[in-house]
Amino acid sequence: MLPLTRWVLAHKRTVVVLWLALTIAGIAVAGPATDALDPEFSVPGKEGWETQRLIETRYGGTGGDTAPLVPVVTLSEGTTVDTRGVRAELALIDERLRKALPGSRIASFASTGDRTFVSKDGRTTFVLAYPRPDPSSQWGEAPQAAKAAARALDGETVAGEPVRLTGIDALMEDSGADNEGTSVLLEAVIGGMGALLVLIFVFASFLALVPLLMAVVSIMTSFVPLLVLANATGISPIVQFLIALIGLGIAIDYSLLVVSRWREERSHGAGGEEAVQKAMETAGRAVVFSGITVAIGLLALIALPLPFLRSVGYGGMLIPLVSVLVAITLLPVVLAKLGTRLDWPHWRTDDKASRMWTRWAQGILRRRWLAAGVGLGILASLTFAATDLRLGIHDADTLAQSGDAKAGLTALEEAGIGEGALLPHEILIDGNTSPELVAEKLGSVEGIHGA
Repeated sequence: MLPLTRWVLAHKRTVVVLWLALTIAGIAVAGPATDALDPEFSVPGKEGWETQRLIETRYGGTGGDTAPLVPVVTLSEGTTVDTRGVRAELALIDERLRKALPGSRIASFASTGDRTFVSKDGRTTFVLAYPRPDPSSQWGEAPQAAKAAARALDGETVAGEPVRLTGIDALMEDSGADNEGTSVLLEAVIGGMGALLVLIFVFASFLALVPLLMAVVSIMTSFVPLLVLANATGISPIVQFLIALIGLGIAIDYSLLVVSRWREERSHGAGGEEAVQKAMETAGRAVVFSGITVAIGLLALIALPLPFLRSVGYGGMLIPLVSVLVAITLLPVVLAKLGTRLDWPHWRTDDKASRMWTRWAQGILRRRWLAAGVGLGILASLTFAATDLRLGIHDADTLAQSGDAKAGLTALEEAGIGEGALLPHEILIDGNTSPELVAEKLGSVEGIHGA
């Protein structure tokens, strides 16, 4: 570590120019790198994934990964779907949907006569309309189709009762949530502001800006190799969040270690480049070891059979490695040239350890078994809570609290049909298999509502 630090300090201008060029290049390619990411969560060889791909191919991109839109109507007391004229009015609803959603697949009681689409009391019925996903969507969403269907059904009634449009996309629209989510840049800025407050508390000087500067350089530079990787192989969009958010924490953490050690050396009398070299001999080694460990941990994901998780391993290792390179090259130059000036106002000294943290450490050592037990108890509680996580699964009841989409979902639940209609299982049957036989076998499975 010492020879490297001496070389870096002897070539300050070269180091600064190199990282400046890489940062500018990262800013320039961040957009193309993000666009090159592959949003598909493929599971090769698995029946569900292969069936989804076949459905999308055979039915023009409808179904499979795209949730249906579900118009729902609940008829008044004494009126059922078998009442004269009701089925004809339901057919008009189907026709309006076909015009509003060209190329969509639509199934309903009106078009099939199947009682699967009708509640047991005959008063509530629904339509499954599979639209094509929006061209700009990454995850199969169809918010524009939901808006078009809502406009087409606005004011429509069946036997005097309103038609309410529900479905995952419709509920998302009513909730006011942005289907694209918060941008990576905004999340990074929010995280950076929170980190700055902590750094100001820690350093009580303009040195608080140095770890943030290192984080910006690390994050933006990581987009350069990310673009290369994304063009060479499929890389999941999750990687951009790893780079921006985890990278923010890692880069700040590594810089914090080095800067804190540098301040201690200065407090002990070392000055100029000597303090930098001593800091890098200790904290620099810890940073290299930590960064390599994190990179290896993320790279271990390549052993998993899921391509998108393997891509997270490839892409995720970039940010710890780049952060380490920044911490052991650019950071020593910044501290040597600007550290003393930035360490103002010097309200705190690192010559002596903090009394509060010293007492805390002493208390832990005196009651080490108690401390270990409490720590393990907290970890066990968090682990137990994590076993109930259901990642990637929408809870339809919590997506929207009011509106037509929520009313439609409530109508399905009160009629005994349930929210399963919003995310039904699609079964692909070849020409040699009897659909009636498949429906009969499915109907014998407890909890299955369909045919």
